[in-house]
Amino acid sequence: MSYVLRCSLLFLAGLLIYGQTFQFDFVFDDHFFIVDNPYIRHFSHIHLMWDTFPKTRLVGVYSFALNYFFDQLHPRGYHLFNLIVHFLAVGLVWALADLLFKITKFPENRLTKEFPFIIAFLFLVHPCQTEAVSYISQRFESMATVFYLGTMYCYLSARLSEDKIRKIVLFVLAGSLAIFGILTKEVAITVPLMMLAAEWILFPQKDHRILYWALALGGLLLYLLFSNLLHADLSILFRSIPSESHVGELLTPGKYFMTQLRVFLTFLRLLVLPVYQNLDYDYPASSGLLNPPLTLVGACAIVGIISLIVKLRRSFPLIAFGLAWTLITFSINLVPRNNVIWEHKLYLISFGYCLTVVVALYIWVRDQRALIGIFLSLIMILAFDSFQRNKVWQNDLTLCNDIIRKSPHKVRSYNNRGNAYGKLGESYKAISDYNKAIEMSPNYQEAYNNRGNTYFSLSKITQALSDFNMAIEIDPHYTDAYNNRGLLYSNQGNWPKAMADFNRAIDIAPNMHEGYGNRGNAFVKQGKYVQAISDFSKAIEIDPNNENDYNNRGNAYAKLGKSPQALSDFNKAIDIAPNMHEAYNNRGLIYSDRGDWNRAFSDYNKSLKIDPGYAEAYSNRGNAYEKQGNFIQALSDYNKAIEINPHLSMSYHNRGLVYAKHGNFNQAIFDFNMAIKIDPRMQEAYNDLGIIYYKLKEFDKAREYRRKAEELGNAVGPR
Repeated sequence: MSYVLRCSLLFLAGLLIYGQTFQFDFVFDDHFFIVDNPYIRHFSHIHLMWDTFPKTRLVGVYSFALNYFFDQLHPRGYHLFNLIVHFLAVGLVWALADLLFKITKFPENRLTKEFPFIIAFLFLVHPCQTEAVSYISQRFESMATVFYLGTMYCYLSARLSEDKIRKIVLFVLAGSLAIFGILTKEVAITVPLMMLAAEWILFPQKDHRILYWALALGGLLLYLLFSNLLHADLSILFRSIPSESHVGELLTPGKYFMTQLRVFLTFLRLLVLPVYQNLDYDYPASSGLLNPPLTLVGACAIVGIISLIVKLRRSFPLIAFGLAWTLITFSINLVPRNNVIWEHKLYLISFGYCLTVVVALYIWVRDQRALIGIFLSLIMILAFDSFQRNKVWQNDLTLCNDIIRKSPHKVRSYNNRGNAYGKLGESYKAISDYNKAIEMSPNYQEAYNNRGNTYFSLSKITQALSDFNMAIEIDPHYTDAYNNRGLLYSNQGNWPKAMADFNRAIDIAPNMHEGYGNRGNAFVKQGKYVQAISDFSKAIEIDPNNENDYNNRGNAYAKLGKSPQALSDFNKAIDIAPNMHEAYNNRGLIYSDRGDWNRAFSDYNKSLKIDPGYAEAYSNRGNAYEKQGNFIQALSDYNKAIEINPHLSMSYHNRGLVYAKHGNFNQAIFDFNMAIKIDPRMQEAYNDLGIIYYKLKEFDKAREYRRKAEELGNAVGPR
């Protein structure tokens, strides 16, 4: 089989399995790392994120920024990037396997020459890879694997090279790739240990004392880099942490270690029999070797594998190396973390499994036709399983449904599914899931906060406020809850409490983009436009690609009569989001104020083309028609605005002005009263009612409405 044909087969298989993901949405942690992450929207702002997140994700986060530069928030480009990384990993698996067969002088025939390709094919199609490929955020794992494989390939190539310059270049390249690995994910810290295993297994006849010291020094340097990036030391191995894999458990170092013995067994099962896969396992901790008994089985499996490595390293070095790879790459899991198991960790581990399986089958199955049949069957079965597994990753709802079916007691899955229902507008299903999450974990602040948001969207203010209060009581540093409660108070016009909550959110998280934006909107509603502009400018500094902040700052500039700055901001908002109907409408207002009617009508029409149900644009276009003396068109637009949104006070007021100009005082009085009913603080409507009653010589009513207008700050009208 030619090299081109082999590559084509790998490419087609990968495309058939993962091509469907190009239509899939962002899921799970993608929202944190990508969708809701303002820092990736400008390369110069990524460093702001390291205050709350370890630098061992640097390369992966920069890749998200690169994706955002080209694709913004369209998932297809992100999925394509993940598939390209997967193909790179497959290519390196092929190259490394080929090098290992050469180092060990494995017997060559027509079939064994294809073994590196077969190993690469198995790696490509294995269902355990789906979490690292289809789940965008877990490119951390696949990219780290690329650097890990590249490091080992360069290191072993350098060991074989007779050319001193080439040897030095390869060693330097191996070290550089290891550093890139550390800057992508922590698993690269095991590289020196893997190199030591390679020396011990693959080069047993040589004197390694100098090399061992060099590798020990390299390992120390990687550890120092690792600890500096994480601001941690060996004490992290001895801490107790709350478990996110099972509700209410505390993971002591002993419990965590024993649990990992079971996790290793689960990983072996998934590699051999990849069924019942799950993104978010409900995985209780082990409290002893016999509680549960599988803990002891896992310990025996590890001891057995170590014994096999020692026993087979001379007679079957490739099997020994494959087993060593599996153990060493798993060992990073012994560092305690809140989640005891994630399937994406199998991505790197699986190379050792694929290598071991192919060589072991060759030794055990002497009939070459039967062996080819086994390999073909394995590839087809695994490929089909991967294709089916990928369907789970379509969106948050399909993913959460799968998790809940397999882990019905996993709290955060109900919370996440509630979020998914909320985005679909199915508020009561969302509330049902939040209720379930709170019932299972009464101190789950995120569920209270999310349920509060849902109640708020349903105008159930009392319930929403109660939930926000509860979320803050559970976690006094929960910025999202302060921010959301501030929005609720702002909606009520309770400015002291709203500002206090926005200030508190910003104090806790000084780079919280939403906090500045929402406080800016609150300043606008209070008529404090200078302070609003300051907050919107800070939000733009944090996230320079957020169209809403430019649009809101443009509105604030317009209120201050600074039309050039307002126009600049509306233009920027439209550049960022060409379908932002609000920005077209607001820019139309600037052009209207300038008397540039052609551009004004063009913007109003564009706004309505994007969103035919945007009542404000009809109302503002009606104003433009009225200023041109086209009262019929003006009334038509006001009527349409009121039909779409019967609660838009300004549309009633503006229609009332048209009726008043034409002497239809009864209809004008009706419209002004409707405007006041909707917005009791609308001083213009009181003032205009006073004018009409003055013209009707009903002076008592005229004075009454005049007085009310003055109380609200309007000094225009009859005396």
